[in-house]
Amino acid sequence: MEEFNIIDKIKRLTSMNDRSNNLNIGDDCAVLKNMSNERDILITTDALVENIHFDLKYCTFYDIGYKSAQVNISDIICKGGAPKSMFISLSIPSRIREENIMMFYKGLLDASSHYNIEVSGGDLTSSKDSFFISITLVGIINKNKAVLRSNAQVGDNLYVLGTLGESDLGLKKLMSGKFDINDKVVQSHLRPKLFVKEWQNILNKYSVSSAIDVSDGLLQEANHIATASNVQIEIWENSNWALVNSEYATSNNKKDILKSILTGGEDYAILFTSSKKIDDDNNIIRIGKVLNSYNSSNRVLFIDSNGNKVNFNVLGYQHR
Repeated sequence: MEEFNIIDKIKRLTSMNDRSNNLNIGDDCAVLKNMSNERDILITTDALVENIHFDLKYCTFYDIGYKSAQVNISDIICKGGAPKSMFISLSIPSRIREENIMMFYKGLLDASSHYNIEVSGGDLTSSKDSFFISITLVGIINKNKAVLRSNAQVGDNLYVLGTLGESDLGLKKLMSGKFDINDKVVQSHLRPKLFVKEWQNILNKYSVSSAIDVSDGLLQEANHIATASNVQIEIWENSNWALVNSEYATSNNKKDILKSILTGGEDYAILFTSSKKIDDDNNIIRIGKVLNSYNSSNRVLFIDSNGNKVNFNVLGYQHR
């Protein structure tokens, strides 16, 4: 079973009974349009499972709580909304102690405090083996203002805001057992940073046609935008990757760093399209453009430094 194939089949099955004008399965979060005349409601949910999304060998419970909050907040922020209420469900094995759960909540609350998010409920159950986390986050946005992945236009520029590849590089160091906990890329994996103020400045200053957060890999997310918008996306190797990755400029093997940038995931940067010209700066760069699809099945093209098209067997992370 492949994650995105299953999601697509569930979407087709459930759409048969959908009579609303809501945006449901198929974007970073649901957009409920029938709740208010002035605002839309945004709802996102994520599950994190021990030994799949995190490993207690190198993650503290504080780290897990902090990251659990950030991955959900990222979805709401990416849409241009404001996160408001969080619901947390935990399945806890007997080996995990009460003080561990309190430390989990401390990390979660520290991450959430920047946005005045209220913890509004949830559920606690026991688990035989793994620690399981499920978080649902509710947000709001002005009516019909949500930035979707489905509105990229031919001729748009493709940008990324945030950091790319650092989480993957940090994970590799953690898994090796040889790491400095204060290493920037290690911290990028354990406690991802969201560029909220920068993103709001972009939304206020420029017209943004589509956006998605980079959780499963840059190429994978570009493919999601291209498929939803029925376009083709071109990404260039000759981009200022050093502005979004702290190890790229000094690396002796830029190809390995670039692979992490393109396919690593869990950075929670924002990939977006706009017809406007935005200059490269720290943590924001132009990396490609939107093309006409011409009914192509290859939605994402990567153009190397010699102008050649490169195919990737794996675009990013998929649960199987």
